[in-house]
Amino acid sequence: MSLYNPSGRAPIVGDVTEFDCTVTGDAWPWANKNAEAIAAHWQKAKAEKPDLFDGEVLVATEVGIEQSRLVSSHTVTRYSALTYWKSLGFTYAGAFNLFGAGVVVTSDGAVLLGRMADHTANAGYSYFPCGTPDTGDIVDGKLDVEGSILREMEEETGLGAAHLHPSEQRWISWDGPLFCCARRLDTPLTAVEASTLAAQHLAVQARPELAQIVFVKKLGDLEGLKVPAYAEALLRQILV
Repeated sequence: MSLYNPSGRAPIVGDVTEFDCTVTGDAWPWANKNAEAIAAHWQKAKAEKPDLFDGEVLVATEVGIEQSRLVSSHTVTRYSALTYWKSLGFTYAGAFNLFGAGVVVTSDGAVLLGRMADHTANAGYSYFPCGTPDTGDIVDGKLDVEGSILREMEEETGLGAAHLHPSEQRWISWDGPLFCCARRLDTPLTAVEASTLAAQHLAVQARPELAQIVFVKKLGDLEGLKVPAYAEALLRQILV
C-alpha cells in the first residue's frame, strides 16, 4: 500500500454516464477534530514549498453509483486539511478525494500525461492533467466536474476548446479514498502537434505546474514513469 495506491488493491474502473455532484453546507468533522495537527503540518509544508496556497477546496463525504450515474456530496474545506490527510496516506477520514481528469487522445492514438514539476505537491508523478476541485468550480450548488476538467486542462497544457472535442466516454477509477472522474477529450492534433503546443504554453509560464508533457501509446511506454495506480488502471482500459 502506498500514497498513490492507498487501497493496496487494484483500483476499480467503470463507465458512467454523468457526474452528479452536490455541494452541501456541512463541515468536515475530521478537519475540525484535527485542526491543530493540520495547522502544524501546513506550517512545515509551506516552509518546504512556499508556493503552496491554503485555498478553499472540496472533498466528497458521500459517493455512489445510481443507474450508471456517479452521485456524490461535497463539503468545503481548506487545502491544508487535504494536505495533512494526504500526508497520512489518505487514511480513513470519512471522506473521498474526488477530482476530475481529462483524458486527451490524439488523432494518432496517443494519450496525454503530465509530469508534475518539482515545486508542486505531487512532484515527479505523471498522470492525466487534473486538480483538486475548488469553490470556483461550484455552479448552482453543484460541483461542475466537467468544467473543472476543461479548466485544468487549458491551464496546465494550453489545450482548450479549439483543440478538444469532449466525447460521451466517462469513467471512474476508484482506489480507496481516491476517486478519479475522467472524461475522454479527443483532439484532431497528432501527438507531436499537441506536444509542440503544450511545450509552447509551458515555456511562457514562470512556474508551470507541469515539468513535461508525455504521450503514451502502449502500456510499455509507462516504464520509468511514476504513475498513480488509479491512472494506470484507467490507461489499461484505454491502451488496448
